[in-house]
Amino acid sequence: MDFQRRPVPKYYQIYELLVDDIRSDKYSDGDRFPSDTELVKRFNVSRGTIREALKMLLQQGFLIREQGRGSFVTYRKIQQDPDHLIGFSELMRRNNIDPSAKIIEKDIIKPKPWLSRLMQLMPDDKLVRIVRLRFGDDQPLIIERSYFNYRLFVPLLDKDLEHNSIFELLYRHTCTELGDATQRIEAISAGQSDHKLLKVPIGTPLLLIKRLIKTSAGEYFQYSEDVYRSDRISFTTRTIPYGTTHDVDGLPFDLSTGEWSS
Repeated sequence: MDFQRRPVPKYYQIYELLVDDIRSDKYSDGDRFPSDTELVKRFNVSRGTIREALKMLLQQGFLIREQGRGSFVTYRKIQQDPDHLIGFSELMRRNNIDPSAKIIEKDIIKPKPWLSRLMQLMPDDKLVRIVRLRFGDDQPLIIERSYFNYRLFVPLLDKDLEHNSIFELLYRHTCTELGDATQRIEAISAGQSDHKLLKVPIGTPLLLIKRLIKTSAGEYFQYSEDVYRSDRISFTTRTIPYGTTHDVDGLPFDLSTGEWSS
């Protein structure tokens, strides 16, 4: 195949051609994508060049890779609004996906100083530490690493946390109601632990959500650091108009009249 004479690497030109294939409905959601060998033959380039192009497709969310099976086209991402506190189980059900969980670790701990400060705990307070792997239609999607206020969480300790939402159990079995939450989203890469649990290659782009949740009474209920597969889940935010947060009179273009200011 002849590539255009542009100051653009071959792998990027191949990436653009493959994106065109996907966007032109050549594939349906869930279709198996051609293998490295098939693409090497099609484009007559090295395997390394093909792998760089596929890496970009994975990073941009056009493909998902399943160990031992290959790569598959994906159009559908689970959309989550970070401005609304919602449990994983409810989010999956809204997307017609069957939620499930596997508890990796569960113990009662004495909080480290940074957690005590963050959650404003008293010297004798304890935390319940739970690590859960969350699945959607049996596909691993999220690693939840959570710390719960022991005093508030203790009624749930003997409940089935693999087949139930913690938030739903909290409302069903206690008088505690959740209040404000703050969340911070960061980009990370899959390390040794994350790649094994989520079944993605090391270095795969992931999203880290740090979440701090209060009760309606103002106590800190939970701190968590959750790792999301960015190829399967995305976050949508809404912004208020620019003019509501800026002095429009100071802009070179007057938004109220549509004319340039002098």
